[in-house]
This record gives sequence, structure tokens and C-alpha cells, in this order.
Amino acid sequence: MRKTGIFAGLILFACLFASSLRGQRPESKSLFPVERAGKFGYIDRTGKIIVPLQFDGANEFHEGLALVTSGRQKAFINEAGQVVIKPDFDIVDDFSEGLAAVNIGQRRIPNIGVISNPGKWGYIDKTGKLVIPLKFTHAEDFSEGLAAVTDGDRGGFIDHTGKILFEVPLDVTLGFHEGVVGVLLRGGVTYFDRTGKKVPSPAIDYGPSYHSMSEGLAAIATGGKSGFIDQTGKLLIEAKFEDAGAFSEGLAPVKIKGEVVWCPRDADGNRSGSTMLWGYIDKTGKLVIPAQFESAAPFSEGLAAIHNCDQAYFIDKSGKTVISGNFRYASSFSGGLARVETMTKDGLLFGYVDKTGKIVWGPTK
Repeated sequence: MRKTGIFAGLILFACLFASSLRGQRPESKSLFPVERAGKFGYIDRTGKIIVPLQFDGANEFHEGLALVTSGRQKAFINEAGQVVIKPDFDIVDDFSEGLAAVNIGQRRIPNIGVISNPGKWGYIDKTGKLVIPLKFTHAEDFSEGLAAVTDGDRGGFIDHTGKILFEVPLDVTLGFHEGVVGVLLRGGVTYFDRTGKKVPSPAIDYGPSYHSMSEGLAAIATGGKSGFIDQTGKLLIEAKFEDAGAFSEGLAPVKIKGEVVWCPRDADGNRSGSTMLWGYIDKTGKLVIPAQFESAAPFSEGLAAIHNCDQAYFIDKSGKTVISGNFRYASSFSGGLARVETMTKDGLLFGYVDKTGKIVWGPTK
């Protein structure tokens, strides 16, 4: 699904949890965006500043390029910090498979954010040349050689030349993963293969949580419960969970209803509790890490970010806590670092932690 904004200092890590649970696979990184005193730059995994803090906004690197802003000017830089493209468009997305979606003319209703005029979308290459004309009303990232687009009421998937390979009604999609794409239309999701053929599956519930194929399986909700289908649409893991996330490194987070688990009392003597907790299953559907977490992200680089009682930390595949700290939220590891949000006397601040538990950057606002 579309990535729409410049990376900002006040990232909502709860949203990062939601994104990871939907099966999106972040690109492994070597440089990481950071901010101090309102200016952005990039560090390496040791915390050393590689690209000076000089920009007003900075996205993560994708395919060796990162989108940055200075005032109203957008630019793509390389990992040496050199400007290589200055795209002159109203909206510019990150690169995927050598192309980046761009837009001229999109307008939103002030203070609401609803699109009043979609404008026109096309794609540029890594030289900045417009290689697919501005002719679509919606355009997504490329994945596995295809990208979803719409032209008014018509929707479909194009190749790198802009040729429509097959049409299917769509609002947005989850992108192709392992030869299958989840297509969202009016609150529901349908899966298709690369020929445009519908993948038969159990009736999928309407709702906000949809998932891509990951390690041969996709989490779906059917009949009010969550289970997993394979690439043919067959339900391989019974729909018996309250919710489920994506498989990664052989395990998937699932939500299970059980006995109430209480958090410690706060300073006023109050405490919260939950009967809906997350654990992890293997590909046989066996629960291998007990349900004990308020939220749980898929595993990445051998660790998973979880959240309990206003604290975030990291576990290994045995369920053992291996990294903890005064973290309010935490993202998944990528490239050896994970973003964390730390509670301080100045409020919630952001930084990066490495796999030894060392804070290599921050916390900063």
C-alpha cells in the first residue's frame, strides 16, 4: 500500500506494529534517518553520522536512494549524501524496482485529509526521467514486477513499461508477495494470482486487518476467527484465533482469548488487564510461545518486538526477553537496529537500539 509522507520525528510506533502485522517486509537497511533540533540526517548501525543533519525531512533508504526535503524542495540522495535527482512533482514516493510513483495536482480537503482531486500519477526512473506518463488517478509501488493503478473507475496492474496486464476493480492493494496479491475494494479483500485469476478461499470477513502472503501462508479472518490460507486459497491452519499476523522466520503472532492477565498497579493504585493476548504459532498451528503479550510483531533478525503494560521489549524464539529498557514502543529490527520510543522527563523521545541492547542514537525528540 502507498507510503505517503516524509519520515517525521514524531513517528507513531503503534502504527509500525500494525504495518508489520499486515505482512509488509521492510528493506534491510545500512543507513538510518535521525533527527536533532529539527534537522534530519543519517547514521550507520554504530550510531556514526554518515549524512549530516541538514534536511527538514528524510525518508528511509530504498534501493540506494532516500527521499529528503529542504523547505518545499524534494530530492533523492545517495548513501554519500549527494543529491542525484530533484523531482519536480507535488508528491513523490520512494523507489521500488527502479521506479517511483509521482503525482501532480492531488488536492485534499483542509483539516480532514480526504482527497478532493486525485490529480494524475505516473512513474520516474532513477535518472529522474518520467518513463510512465502522468495518466493514473492512483498508483502504487511495484512488487514482483507489477504495480496497481486506477484510471477513474478502472483498476488493474501494470508492468514496468506501463502496460496494463490485467484489470480488476480496486481501491488499494497489499502488493504482490509470493505470486499473490490482496486487493481491497469497499472494505473487503480478494486475492488474485499474477494472471489476474481470483484465488478461491473461504469467505473473508470485512474489517481493517488484511495480510499478504508470507512464507507460503496469509492470515485471513473468516466467520469471526482468524486462520491461514496457502497460495491456492486452501485453509491450512484452522480459523480459531481472535486475530493473527504474518509468518516470519517460521513463526506468526496470534491473538488468543484466555484468563485475564493484570498489569502492575500504577501510582494511584489502579491497574489494567486483558483477556486478549498475543503469542506465536509455528506452521503446524501449534502455539510455541504462550499468549502473554498485549501486542506482538513478526520476528525479524531473530527477535520480535512486543508490548505489555506500557512497556516494549524484545524476545527471542524461545519467548525469553533479551532486550529491555524504558521503551514505550519498539519497531522490528532491520539492518541490525530497531527504532524505540523512550519515556523521559521531557516526554516520549526516539532513538535506535542495537541487538546487544545498546542505544546507538537518542533518545531525541
